[in-house]
Amino acid sequence: MKSRSPGSAHSKTRSLLARNNLLDSASATTGQDGGLLSRAFLALCLIYFFESFLVAPFQALFPVYIEADLARPPWFTGYLRGIMLLLGGIFAVVAGRLCDRFGRKTTLMIGLVGSALTGLVFRTADPWGLSCLLLAMGAASGPWSTAGQSILITAVTPARLGLGGALYFLSNTLGNALGSFCTGLVKTAYSFAQIGTVMSIGMVAVVALALALLPGDSPSPTTAQTARLNTWTAYRPLLGRSNVHLLLSLRLTITTFWGMATLALPLLIYRVGESEALPAFFASLSLVAAACCQLSVGYLNDRLGRTAPLLGSASCVFLSALGLALWHDSLVGLFACGTALTATAWAVSTLIPRLINDVAAPEEKNRLVGLGHFAWSGSMVVGSLLGGYLIEINAALPFYLGTALTALGALGAFGLCRRLDGAGVTV
Repeated sequence: MKSRSPGSAHSKTRSLLARNNLLDSASATTGQDGGLLSRAFLALCLIYFFESFLVAPFQALFPVYIEADLARPPWFTGYLRGIMLLLGGIFAVVAGRLCDRFGRKTTLMIGLVGSALTGLVFRTADPWGLSCLLLAMGAASGPWSTAGQSILITAVTPARLGLGGALYFLSNTLGNALGSFCTGLVKTAYSFAQIGTVMSIGMVAVVALALALLPGDSPSPTTAQTARLNTWTAYRPLLGRSNVHLLLSLRLTITTFWGMATLALPLLIYRVGESEALPAFFASLSLVAAACCQLSVGYLNDRLGRTAPLLGSASCVFLSALGLALWHDSLVGLFACGTALTATAWAVSTLIPRLINDVAAPEEKNRLVGLGHFAWSGSMVVGSLLGGYLIEINAALPFYLGTALTALGALGAFGLCRRLDGAGVTV
C-alpha cells in the first residue's frame, strides 16, 4: 500500500485550512448577515446587553444571598452553581446539534426563555426549589451561549471577527456592569425578593424583543445532513485533532480558576469590607475595566494577529492570580487584582470566537462552539466546587492553585498560536 509522506500530509492540511478561510470570508462577505452593521449582529448585541443587565444581580450577589439570607456555607453555593454549569455544558453539546438541525435563532430562543427564570432564584429559599431552578437555568444556558456565538461567527466577516467578538462580549460586560452598579445602589433599600421580581418581568420583555428583532435562519444543506448523524459520530473528528485539544486547554485551565475566583472574590470582599453592597460595586468596576480590555484586544487581534493579544492576556491572568494569592486579605488588593483578573479573563474570552473560526471547518463551527462551552462549563463546575471548599481551609488556596492553572493555560495558548501559524492560518 502506498503511503503519503509527512510533508505531503502537512501541505494538504495547509491547503485545506487556507481553503476553509477563503470559503469563510466569501460566505460572510456575500451572505445575508455579512458585517458589523448587519441586522443579526446588531440585534444579537442589543439582546445580549439587556439580558446581561437583568441577570447582573444574580451574577454579583448570588453567593452573598446564599450566605447572608439563607445562612448556608460556601460549599452549598458551589453545589448550586455546579448543577447549573454542568447542565449548561451538557446542553451546549446538544445545542451545537440543534443549531445544525433547526437553526440558530430557534436555539437561541430556547436559551433566552430559560434566562427568564433567573429572578425567581431570589424568591426561593428552599434548597430543592433552588436546585430545580438552577437545573432549568443551566440547561438553558447551553443553547443561549452556543447559538449566540454561532450567530456571531456567521454574521461577521473573519477579518473583523476580533472587533466583532469584542463588541459581542462587550454587550455582556456593559450590561453586567450597569446592572451590578444599579444593584449596588438599590440593594440597601430593596430586598432580594423585590429585585428578583424586577428581573423576571424585564426578562419577559427581552424574550419578546428577541423574537421581533432577530432574523430567521435555516441550516445549510451540509449542516442539516451532519445533524442526522448521532452525536458521537458528529463530534469524533473534532476530538481527534491537536488544535482542538489546545483550544480546549484554554477552557480547562484558565476557566477552572475563573470558576474559583467568581465564587471567592464576592465572598472575600463581603467579609473583608463587611458590606453586602461592595461585591456589586466591585462587579461594576471590574466589568468596566473588562470592557476597555475587550475593545483593545479585539482591535489588536484584527490589526496584529492572534498571538500577541492572546499571550499578553493569558500572561496577565497569571499575574492577577498571583497578586490575589498574596493580597487576599486586603480590600484594596482584592479590588485591584480582582479587577485586573476580570478584565484580562474577559479579554481571553473575546479571542475565542476567532480561534474557533481558525480551527474549525465551516460545517464544524456550531459543534466546536458547543464543545468549547461544554469544556467551559465543566471547568466552571470544578472551579466552583474547589473554590467553595478551599476558601474555608485557607482564603489564599484558590488563588495559589489558580496561579499554577493559568501558567499551564498560557503555555497552551502559545502552543496553539504556534501550530496555527505553522499551518499557514492567517488572520
